[in-house]
Amino acid sequence: MTPLIKEMVKLTVNADLDPTQMNWFDVTGAIKTHFGATPKKYLLHPAPYPKIMLCGNAGEGNFMLYVTVRDKATIVGGWVSNKSGLRKLGAFLLAEHNGEPYASEFLGEVTSEDVNMMCGIVAMFYASLDTKVESYMPVPHKANISRTKRGLKPLYEWRTIIVEPTRLKNEHQGGTHASPRRHQARGHWRTCKSGKRIWIRECWRGDASKGTVFKDYLITGQE
Repeated sequence: MTPLIKEMVKLTVNADLDPTQMNWFDVTGAIKTHFGATPKKYLLHPAPYPKIMLCGNAGEGNFMLYVTVRDKATIVGGWVSNKSGLRKLGAFLLAEHNGEPYASEFLGEVTSEDVNMMCGIVAMFYASLDTKVESYMPVPHKANISRTKRGLKPLYEWRTIIVEPTRLKNEHQGGTHASPRRHQARGHWRTCKSGKRIWIRECWRGDASKGTVFKDYLITGQE
């Protein structure tokens, strides 16, 4: 995994979060490649997963934003970490109004500047979803039970895989290969034979009896 994600994962203990329940993305490259992405155009883009954590670097320091998707709104919030310590950004609801995105409700203390900053990061992330990414699968270390009893932070082992951009062709619906381990398939666009593009929501696939795979992602620029 990236050094940034390794650093930010440690903060989830203080925030009472389970990192294996979220899909992690290092969006440092996405910010550089998609800087200036229009929020009105991208914020209503379907999210690839219902629970996402975005890590990157901004002018103030390293940030960690959570994006939790609900039926009619998305909860966005997070933290910024720098030499002065950890600063909570607060949270807000991101919803649709007359076909445009808007921050419908602030949850806790959050400034309009932080809301605009978080909306910009989420927009750049959504704009970069069709690029090639490196993904990571976090697996809890077997020593975590003992570490928890001793008051130590948990450890995670990470496996790296490559996730290719969505291909603009029909997906194969058949197949005779053995069922893989249970894993989460990210939301993606599918092109039908008619040429119409439809959004396929994220879902779980595979055989749970063979184990479960968790993933996080590093967004890179297009090659």
